[in-house]
Amino acid sequence: MKKFYYENAKFSDLTTIRVGGCIERFFQPASKESFINLLSEEKGPLFVLGAGSNTLASDETFAQTVVRTRFGKIEVVKKQHEKALIRSDAGIIWDDFVSSCAQMGLQGVESLSGIPGTVGAAVVQNIGAYGSEVSETVAEVEVWDRKLGRVEVLDRSSMEFGYRTSLIKKDIQSQSPFAPNSRFVVLSALFSLSCESFAPIKYGSVAEQLKKPMGSAESVRNIRKAVLAVRGAKNMLEDPARYKSKIMKDMTPERLEGLPLPAAPNFDRCSCGSFFTNPVVSLQAASLLPPSAPKYPASKGVKLSAAWLIEHAGFEKGYPLKEHPRAKAALSTSHALAITNRGSAGASDVMSLANEVRRGVKGKFGIDLALEPVLVGLEEK
Repeated sequence: MKKFYYENAKFSDLTTIRVGGCIERFFQPASKESFINLLSEEKGPLFVLGAGSNTLASDETFAQTVVRTRFGKIEVVKKQHEKALIRSDAGIIWDDFVSSCAQMGLQGVESLSGIPGTVGAAVVQNIGAYGSEVSETVAEVEVWDRKLGRVEVLDRSSMEFGYRTSLIKKDIQSQSPFAPNSRFVVLSALFSLSCESFAPIKYGSVAEQLKKPMGSAESVRNIRKAVLAVRGAKNMLEDPARYKSKIMKDMTPERLEGLPLPAAPNFDRCSCGSFFTNPVVSLQAASLLPPSAPKYPASKGVKLSAAWLIEHAGFEKGYPLKEHPRAKAALSTSHALAITNRGSAGASDVMSLANEVRRGVKGKFGIDLALEPVLVGLEEK
C-alpha cells in the first residue's frame, strides 16, 4: 500500500463548505514525482482535489479515487528587464504564489489576491476578480495526459480559456454529471509577468480602498493589500487568520469590521466561494433589465452581476435566515453569491437553495444562472 494512502477521509473535512461523504480511496502524494507515478498507475475514474474551495460533493460515500495535491515549489525560470517567467507546481496554494510575485515586485496577478484554491485549480477554473483573469498571465500549462499516459505541455491558445472555463474544465463538464475523470491533470503552470512594480487600478472598490482614482498607478504590493481588504469585508478570503495581522493597519474601520476574527465562529466562511458565475447575455437581453442593473462589456455580449440579479430577485444576503434562523444552508450575510453551510448542511440542502435562487432569477429576469463549483456525485437540475 502506498505510503501516501489515507483511510477515513471525508469530503466534509477536505472542502471549505464542509459538506460531503466518505472517500473510499484517498491519496495525498508528497511530491510531484509520486503524483505522476500515481497518475500513471491509476487507470480508473479519478478526481483531483486541490484546496477544496470550489467543490461540492454528495453526502454518499464516494466509491472512487481522490488525489489531493499538497506539494510543490515556485521557481523563477527567467527574469529580464521587462518580463519574468515564473513556474509554480499545481499543489501550491494560489495566494502563496500571488504573495511571492508581489514580494518580487512582479505585476499581473495582484488583483487575484486572496482567492481560495491551488495554482492547478486556478488554471482549470480561469479564476478572475477585480478586473483580471489568470489566463492573462498563463504562458503554458504542464499536464499529465491520462489518455496518452505522458506529460504534455499546453500553450495558452491550447488551453481554450474563456470566462471561468478552460479546455480542462470543459473536459470535466463534458462528462455527466461532472464526472471526476478529467483527461488532463495539471502538474505545473508557467506565468509571464511584468517586472514593472506599479500597475493600474482596475476596479472601483479597490480604487475606493486605496483612495485613488480608477486607472491610476499603484504598487502591486499596495494593490494586493487593498484587494485583501475588500475581499475580507465580504468574508471571501482564502483564510482570514493568515492576513489579519498583515493588513489590519491598512484597512478602513468599515473594512476591518467585516473581517472576522480568527477565533470567532463564522459560518459565512463555510462556502465554496462564489456559487454562481456572472452571466453573459446578448445586448438585447441586457437591454430588458432596469438601467440600474450593472452591465459590463464582454467578448460575446454583456456580462451581468449575478449578485445584483440574486438580490433583486428577492434573495437578500443571509436568505432565508431572517424567516428561518435555523436554516442549514443560507446565502452569506456578506455576499449574495456565496451559499454557506450554517453548521449542519448536507449537499441536498445546498443544492436545494441553489436551485431556489436560480428559479427565482429565471422567473424575475428570464436569465439562467450557471453554477461555479465542481459537483462530485451530484447532478445539476
